[in-house]
Amino acid sequence: MRVLVLGAGEVGYHIAAKLVQEKADVVIIDNDRQRLDQVAETLDVQTVAGYGANPETLVAAGLPTADLLVAVTGNDETNILACRMAQLLAPSDTRRMARIRAAGYYEFFDEKRFRGDFGLNFIINPSQEAVNTILDFIEYPGTADVIDVARGRLKLVGYRLPRQHRLIGRPLSELLPRVQGGANVLVAVIYRGHDLVIPKGDTTLKPEDLVYVAAGAEDAATVRDFFGLEEAPVRNVTIVGGGEVGSLLAKRLEADERKFSLKLIELKPERAEYLSARLKKTMVVLGDGTDQDLLVDENISDSDAFIAVSTDDEKNLISCLVAKRLGARHTVTRVNRFSYTPLVAAIGLEALVSARVAAVSAVLKYIRKGRVISVATLANEDAEIIEFQVPPNSRVSGKKLMEVKFPEGALIFALTRGEALIIPRGGTVLQAGDILAVVAKAEAIGALERLLGGK
Repeated sequence: MRVLVLGAGEVGYHIAAKLVQEKADVVIIDNDRQRLDQVAETLDVQTVAGYGANPETLVAAGLPTADLLVAVTGNDETNILACRMAQLLAPSDTRRMARIRAAGYYEFFDEKRFRGDFGLNFIINPSQEAVNTILDFIEYPGTADVIDVARGRLKLVGYRLPRQHRLIGRPLSELLPRVQGGANVLVAVIYRGHDLVIPKGDTTLKPEDLVYVAAGAEDAATVRDFFGLEEAPVRNVTIVGGGEVGSLLAKRLEADERKFSLKLIELKPERAEYLSARLKKTMVVLGDGTDQDLLVDENISDSDAFIAVSTDDEKNLISCLVAKRLGARHTVTRVNRFSYTPLVAAIGLEALVSARVAAVSAVLKYIRKGRVISVATLANEDAEIIEFQVPPNSRVSGKKLMEVKFPEGALIFALTRGEALIIPRGGTVLQAGDILAVVAKAEAIGALERLLGGK
């Protein structure tokens, strides 16, 4: 596959890095030569300096022979124009996707208009992806990660075990049967420090393990029961930052039938006034979300969820730390820099959301449509969640799961059969047409594809 990545920022770099791992032929386009030189030092890619929406630049980068153009610069208009130019230059041969962040575009154009009028095959909306992740954290308070699988019908929920926890030191074979008969959940993967562990029945859990459990989207209570999480639902929500993510989150929560009590803290007077006029059920507070006195005055100790989503990573981290110390039950921190990701757990905060990570994941889901879905957001990004469909002539069709020798570093944790969602056990018989949800280390993916392919 030949892919043109427009934009050598963090999103473009991480997309290119993932594609290079899979032996794709990648060309990165950017008008910053110094940035391109830095990329070329660490990735095996071609680079082209120039304005990505310029037809001459696109042709020089090899657009006529490209399978895909991914436009992820920091400028929406450049991304849209580049895709439109690509449609004119290679109307049928190159798929086109663009990152579009400004809410104003979505207010005037639906997906059909974007496809028809602007030549986009796929739209990346980082703010929408980030908000969806935050809503999952509200549904599963206290967890460290939530990943949608099987088009949202299955949740992969990650929880970091504290030093003292009832699960520690006990084998999974003993724990799972105690959770509603063991039929509704499965421990899919464990991160132990920087090491990824594919669990077995005799695997025992240790302090600080990040444990991922697979369960149906309707089984939130089952997940809480397994981890021993508190039952009290989130009702009082405080949002810090009234930008694209914060305002969209407030609107989504206002429309939710659970009737949240909402408060939004915004630093800029003009933006606060704008939000006040448009948010009907949210109290908008003018102030700095890192100001301890302000947080005390706003009774942050009553917040079930304190969600910092400004565009300033450092302020988000500080405000969540202060809120946690003042008694907020749960925190969600937005971090844009990939290098800051490990800090969230290290300093004692719970959940992390990143619009940039969400954008990378959205691109990978679209690119890997042959495998249905791939999400590369587990902890250190050294494992993927992939969905494979079993073809009619597959060598695994008709076999029990326990009879199939899967490659080291891979585990099937769920399967979809028609409308049925199944958490499989050793005796589950695989059938042609089943869509298998698999967690796999990067080095196991090739062998897994060969195993699940045709005879």
